[in-house]
Amino acid sequence: MNEEFPPPAPTPDPAKGLPPVRPPSGRHIVQLFLVPGLIVGGAVAILLGFSWLAGGSRTPDQFLKNIDSANADIRWRAASDLAQVLKRDENLASDPEFALRLAERLQRALDELDRLEQDKAKIESTSSSSTGDVAKAKNALAAQRSYVQYLGACLGNLSIPVGVPLLTDLARNGRGSDPKLRALTRRQAVWALSNLGDGLKRFAKLPDARKAAVRRQLEANVDTASGATREWAASALAWVDGKGSLGVVQALADCANEDRDVFLRKQVALALNFWEGDAAEKTLAEDTLLRLARDTGRGERIEIPEGE
Repeated sequence: MNEEFPPPAPTPDPAKGLPPVRPPSGRHIVQLFLVPGLIVGGAVAILLGFSWLAGGSRTPDQFLKNIDSANADIRWRAASDLAQVLKRDENLASDPEFALRLAERLQRALDELDRLEQDKAKIESTSSSSTGDVAKAKNALAAQRSYVQYLGACLGNLSIPVGVPLLTDLARNGRGSDPKLRALTRRQAVWALSNLGDGLKRFAKLPDARKAAVRRQLEANVDTASGATREWAASALAWVDGKGSLGVVQALADCANEDRDVFLRKQVALALNFWEGDAAEKTLAEDTLLRLARDTGRGERIEIPEGE
């Protein structure tokens, strides 16, 4: 059966005042897609280039050079960047030579922090000191405090416990005579110990060849280094060999039992979850956590405003 279809309806004329619809030309397509694509690709290439340049300079020696810079901003920014890099770079995080050099710099930075605090106190107590002198001393102290904070974070992001003696001392005693400064340095040390306790698990996952190389370097420093550097290397070597205790659990328990800083005790409760030790230390950690679980909030809440 033949069916008749009606003729198609005529295309309506475009409304008056509107341009006729035409298919896009090749040039138009290029303008819409290719040109923006080239712009985005160029931007990505530039960013990758900068990343490559920055990454190429991030050698251990370059990090140490920037950390030793006379410019305070360069120092603490380099330490800040390094704290993040150590979380991802397994070789750098387990490099004994680099770790020991960092610990030496933290020790010097702490000594400088003491000096700057004393200078600030003298300037503030001198009637002839100007407002500018006081502000300059405060800024220098704040910059040094940031530097100490990031160096401590770097030691906490290692996968070997070279920084434990320094960090446990800071957790117990803090630094400086100002109560807020002491509280801040203690809190930062406990936080670094939390990260380190978790980070030491990375060492167990390293290849045996890497572990052996780490041990040889630590042993070499025990034989050749002196003073505190030798003690730090010996402590880390004993841990690698499974001998002796790092003393972190005892230090954290001391902070929990004696400290009146409420916030610090909360940090201690967190940190103890990352440290076990021998049988005696496990018992100590469990007893301390039990007491902290029943904490009544004794002591004081030391508020440290942003920027101080």
